[in-house]
Amino acid sequence: MNEKQKQALTVGLIFAVLLGFIIGYWYMMSVRETIERSIKKQEELAAEIKSNEARLKEIRDFMENKDELEEMLARVEKAKRRLPDDPEAIEFLAILTDSLNKTGVSVSEVSPRDPINRTMYVEIPYFIKGSARYHEFGQLLNLIECHPDRFMRVSTFKMFKNDQRPSIHPVEAQIATFMFKESS
Repeated sequence: MNEKQKQALTVGLIFAVLLGFIIGYWYMMSVRETIERSIKKQEELAAEIKSNEARLKEIRDFMENKDELEEMLARVEKAKRRLPDDPEAIEFLAILTDSLNKTGVSVSEVSPRDPINRTMYVEIPYFIKGSARYHEFGQLLNLIECHPDRFMRVSTFKMFKNDQRPSIHPVEAQIATFMFKESS
């Protein structure tokens, strides 16, 4: 081989190495981006699988615990019965009359007040005025607050001094009952 052929061969080899390096670099960069995208996608899918497995475990645990589910449904049904969807003043007055008879509290006035609209329910207040012994009045308030058939709350109560009959006190109370309000 002569000198020109050696130079041509050297230039060709340098050009081939340079071309190989450029092609290799381009290939590595495009493959690297693909690998990075694949790794990122794999991590996303792994996180989604982990989330779905946790949710599936919650569902299985919930389904396996049927006793707790039935108990929760019974509590919801009981609360639903105690919070009716109409005012039922007759039912409230029957409960009040029964409670008054049980405790011996005498009433001189029972009057409804304007209903108060809340987000999920309507509060229906009643003003009650009468007279009672201290213990009897406490029993009445307890019977109202703890009644098993209807949600009721004693909002306010007052007991006054009576100089003519020290053992019987004038009393006032504001009692609220509630009505479930259907969402529209």
